[in-house]
Amino acid sequence: MTTATGNSFVGSVVTGSVDVESTQTVSGNLSASTTVNIDQTPGPTYESTTAATGNSGDSVISGGGLLSGNMTQTTTSATVDAESQTNGTNAFTTDAAQTVQAVANGQQYGATDSSVDVNLTQSNSSTVTANGGAVFNFIADQGVFNATGAGNDLTATAAGDSAQNLDVSQTNTGGVTQGAMFVNLGNAEVSSTSAVATGNDIDASNTEGALFVTDTQNNQSFVNAQAVETSFEFGGATVQAEGVGNSVVAANIGPTVGLDNTQVNGPSGVDATASFQGNNGFDVAASSSATGNSATGFACSQCGGVMSVYNSQSNSGGVSATTDVAITAGARSTAGVATAVGNTATFYVSKPN
Repeated sequence: MTTATGNSFVGSVVTGSVDVESTQTVSGNLSASTTVNIDQTPGPTYESTTAATGNSGDSVISGGGLLSGNMTQTTTSATVDAESQTNGTNAFTTDAAQTVQAVANGQQYGATDSSVDVNLTQSNSSTVTANGGAVFNFIADQGVFNATGAGNDLTATAAGDSAQNLDVSQTNTGGVTQGAMFVNLGNAEVSSTSAVATGNDIDASNTEGALFVTDTQNNQSFVNAQAVETSFEFGGATVQAEGVGNSVVAANIGPTVGLDNTQVNGPSGVDATASFQGNNGFDVAASSSATGNSATGFACSQCGGVMSVYNSQSNSGGVSATTDVAITAGARSTAGVATAVGNTATFYVSKPN
């Protein structure tokens, strides 16, 4: 495991309430790099994790109190970069897992039987890149390879009798926000290669109580997601690339959702590319998805679900998705999907699964 973090802050409480006032600023370059050379075998299991983070915040509450506060995260570094490379031209293993992640600003909230009422401001002007590569001769069972790049990210999760009120502002103006993974396999039973790049991301989920999200997202960065896999012989192969300028999800298995969403994705554009090449095998599924702005809201119908939404989305950049599948000899099934959307919004009240 290789990690590089500019600032990290944890503010949590088990019993009672807590008010968190936090300001994080990083201006120096962030770099995490991993290179592994394998002659024959790393053993039955191979794992590699590489992460570069500008600012990281984590606040958790349980026991019935209130988590409140104001948090600010600012990254002005030239680069936030994570690089991961595995070289095993003659290497064989049973299972392989490789992850590379670069995030300029990341904040997490967690609540159990408690309330959250917070203001968060995230601003990034850094180029953010997560680049991964792997070469293996033979993977007997499963190989999973993931790359994730994000300018600003918020994850808020609540369980039990909880309620959340989130006020979020995210601005991403770095030159590039990128997640890329390149995998070359000789023979693999089951393989998965994925790349995700997001300018601004909010993922809020709640249970039982009310969920209110007020957000403003502004992405001016070029967002690029690229997932490439080659496998001479393959059992089941999946390749996915997802690029999003701005994304917000407000999901409540509870009675009330309020979402006030404003998203602006600038002219730099969003690009997603998924590619697979193989000689012969069984099943291949490749997909790419590029989106300027995405908003999703969900409330539970069995809980008396009520939803109130204001949604404003503006996209001025190109949005491109490309999927390529090439098989030299033959395969049992192949599937390729490419989806490009400027703005998409989905709001629904239904029975949860």
